[in-house]
Amino acid sequence: MFRNRIALAVNTGHFAVDVMNSTVPVMLATLALTLGLSNTQIGVALTITAFAGALSQPLFGWLADKYRGRPTVLAGVGVAWMAVCLAAAAVAPGWGWIVPLVGLMSLGSGLFHPIGTATAAAANPTRAASSTALFFFSGQLGLSLGPVMGGLLLGTAFGGASVVLLAAVSLVPALLLFAAPRPAIQVGGVARAAGALLRVAPVIIAAFVLLVAVRSSIQQVYMSFLPKLFADRGWDPAAYGAMAGTFMFAAAIGNVIAGDIADRFGMRAATLWPLLLSVPAGLACVWAPTPALAFVGSAVAGMLVGGQHSVLVVHAQRLLPVKQGFAAGLILGFTFASGGVGTWLAGLAADLVGLPATMQSVTLLALPAALLALTLPGRERPSAAAEPAGA
Repeated sequence: MFRNRIALAVNTGHFAVDVMNSTVPVMLATLALTLGLSNTQIGVALTITAFAGALSQPLFGWLADKYRGRPTVLAGVGVAWMAVCLAAAAVAPGWGWIVPLVGLMSLGSGLFHPIGTATAAAANPTRAASSTALFFFSGQLGLSLGPVMGGLLLGTAFGGASVVLLAAVSLVPALLLFAAPRPAIQVGGVARAAGALLRVAPVIIAAFVLLVAVRSSIQQVYMSFLPKLFADRGWDPAAYGAMAGTFMFAAAIGNVIAGDIADRFGMRAATLWPLLLSVPAGLACVWAPTPALAFVGSAVAGMLVGGQHSVLVVHAQRLLPVKQGFAAGLILGFTFASGGVGTWLAGLAADLVGLPATMQSVTLLALPAALLALTLPGRERPSAAAEPAGA
């Protein structure tokens, strides 16, 4: 990454973007004390932020495909826009200002993500899956560290104004993106592979869409309900909080491992086997009798369930090889939306049959997902290596 200016720029940009994204809930919780914000007001602000960021990604991806200049410039604009809005929201005088500012801030995230995802793959086209996995790992690292950094800053005597410092530091990755060279996107071989796929498009695309929806739902349900599952057993909040954080961080590690497997052995192997192995790991996590065993189970399940995200994003880009930004925005938006729907359905089921039984059923969904993964491409034949862009 450090030898490739484009990879360095988009990965540090992703880290900064998700640090700012994950700082917002902590900032709102802190400002609630001084501004008298209710839980409903905080919930409305976070809901607007989530939907604005997710729903804008396909549109921004399409606009990025129309832009013939350096796409990293647009990505840098997204990072800088977020920093300005975050700083303004941190010193805003009331909720009437905070809501539009955090909503506008999420548009910067929506602008960055599809461009950053497409550019990460183009920065090293011979190892697109690994490059994309490292890009998502950088974001997951930002999501993990953002609340910690924000909490430390907000705990100082300066309160919300201290977040301005975090926003100012986030401008550094924006400058790296402004200075990054234009990636030499190689689409010839990808286009030929996609042409073969599109001849059986109804089957391939339907299976792929269903695979993304099921896998995303499994991951999102675990992230949303693991704390509640263990809280119902009377376990300590610190214990199940650590398990939830471990699940997310393990998913980030899994992305890097799955990306390397996909480059070496094909997307099918990188998706099929982890999904199959996630079933015993997930069941061990759900039915673990002690926090120690649940901790191990959540780590292994997170690595296996969450690891295919970057691989599936790369496959979506190959299905639309001449519209990389739109493909990235579309798959990311659909992933988040389908995971949200799956979580909602799981919540309804948990009220009917109980949360443990629901979590067990969701874990078993990895079996039909693994069957759908059989439609993914296997190991590709070696071709003429393309030089990594921006080296």
